[in-house]
Amino acid sequence: MITSHKKNVEIDWNWQELEEKEDCKELSTDIEKQIVECKKIIADKEDLKQEFEQALHSKDKHYVKAMQEMNNHIDKLIDNMKDQFLQMREHYVTQLKEIESEFDRERDELLKQNEVEIKELFDKHQKTEEDYLKRKTEQEQLQSQDLENQKSQDANNQAEQKIKLEKEMQILEKCMEDMKAVYRLNEEKLDFNTKVLSERSAVNKKSQDLLKKRELRYRGIVRQVKGAHARELADFQKKNHEYTSDFKRFTKQFKELQRKFERFEKSDNARLKEVWQMNEKEAKAIVEKIIAADKVIHTQQLDIPWQPPTDDYFKKMLQSQDASPESYQGAES
Repeated sequence: MITSHKKNVEIDWNWQELEEKEDCKELSTDIEKQIVECKKIIADKEDLKQEFEQALHSKDKHYVKAMQEMNNHIDKLIDNMKDQFLQMREHYVTQLKEIESEFDRERDELLKQNEVEIKELFDKHQKTEEDYLKRKTEQEQLQSQDLENQKSQDANNQAEQKIKLEKEMQILEKCMEDMKAVYRLNEEKLDFNTKVLSERSAVNKKSQDLLKKRELRYRGIVRQVKGAHARELADFQKKNHEYTSDFKRFTKQFKELQRKFERFEKSDNARLKEVWQMNEKEAKAIVEKIIAADKVIHTQQLDIPWQPPTDDYFKKMLQSQDASPESYQGAES
């Protein structure tokens, strides 16, 4: 950028020196040299443009690669979530089977214990009857009454024991129903998690489609910016050629009429200054458009921080509103 600026300043100085020359042959030779220098500057700008295009192409490849890596990470995450879901379901099924087996074992133990107690009661009752039969006949009636009382008491005890066992059975059945309800709740939770994962997968797919649409839109913006830049560059070159032709024609007329129309020298200088300012405004507008396009490409397309130009001459050009050729010469010195 600094080298190109120095070359532009040198060309401007050479144009001013050409105005003072009167030898046509020397003037023609110097003009040819100026044309060669202008072509070199244009070639340098074309090389810089190609470097920018290559950098933009490499950034596009990097963006596509990053998108592919993100897709791979998302697929891996979905597979891990599926594996975790299957492991949780197997773990819950195993726990439920263990609880059911534990309830069955406790129930069998209670039934065996109750059978043993009932058998002991019957044995005790049989032994009591045998003892009562061996007693004296005189106490037969009393023993018979005591036997009836004992039978009634045993029957009451047995009924109470039966009621107790039935209550315990109901409690166990209720616990079983509660465990089944817990199992159903866990199953509903797993189904809900499955639906959530499916919805998240759909959302991720929509996000991918949206990113692809944004990518296409940004590419269209880049193509539009490139087209606008090419059109503006062509208009600038055309205007530069026209202004160069006008300058040559004015220089020729100035040389021919210099001795006769010295009183118009101030008017010609003022007109030259207006042409300079007009070219400067157009160049400034083109530079602002290029900076805006560069900022859009950095922040939206490449997604990297953008920094404004740091060249002092470039900053002064953007900050000055009514600069003159003399001010740029002073800044360069």
